[in-house]
Amino acid sequence: MTVTDTAPGAAVYSPFFLRWVYDAWVLNIGNSYAWCCSSARQCAFYSRQLAFSRPKSGPFRLCDIGVATGYYLEHAPIPEGSEVTVVDLNTNSLDYAANRLLAAHPSTSAAKVHADFLEADAGEDLAITLPRLGGEKFDAISCMFLLHCVPGPPARKAAALQRLAPLVKDEGVMFGTTVLGKGVEHNFFGRMLMKSYNNRGTFVNWDDDAESIVQPLREVFGDVKFEIVGTVLLWEARRPKTG
Repeated sequence: MTVTDTAPGAAVYSPFFLRWVYDAWVLNIGNSYAWCCSSARQCAFYSRQLAFSRPKSGPFRLCDIGVATGYYLEHAPIPEGSEVTVVDLNTNSLDYAANRLLAAHPSTSAAKVHADFLEADAGEDLAITLPRLGGEKFDAISCMFLLHCVPGPPARKAAALQRLAPLVKDEGVMFGTTVLGKGVEHNFFGRMLMKSYNNRGTFVNWDDDAESIVQPLREVFGDVKFEIVGTVLLWEARRPKTG
């Protein structure tokens, strides 16, 4: 199995961290007081994307990449009978999020895919490809609080997002949130966390700004919208381009 430089950022998600630390520290304290974009605000954003991407017929298909504890999956208005695929490099997160999803939405099916968001070679075991995700495109693909956690320059992260465009249905949406390092004013708490997280490799986002993410999305989607709340970019991309 291929091991990439994404592994250190994923390694922090131990069973103890997922159960006792992540929601309390990252979602409650960090989001509200460091990044100034509350989890309630992001949860509303997540829910809105799902509400406006439901298919006219057939089961709703959702792919959540970088699932952490599955907080957003638990609180989202996922229709009964939906087909949800959770994707993460950390198997602890996959298990925790899938269990949380099924507890909140028992009629939903949950497929777990161990994969690396940054893997560019479709032939590698950890690549995110349509066959590995069940062979059918998705009504919605979410990347919540993912980009700031993965290594590499913004162009590398943007290229990974572009590779996901063919996995989105014509009427579907791909969306996400991420903490920016450039073009925003971090408060004292945020600056301290940015330094600590980037030094440890938990974050790699000093060079991430809105344009470096939004512009590449516009190359592969016909409709891209975004806003910045606090120091967090919230983006949504629709109408995937073909050819």
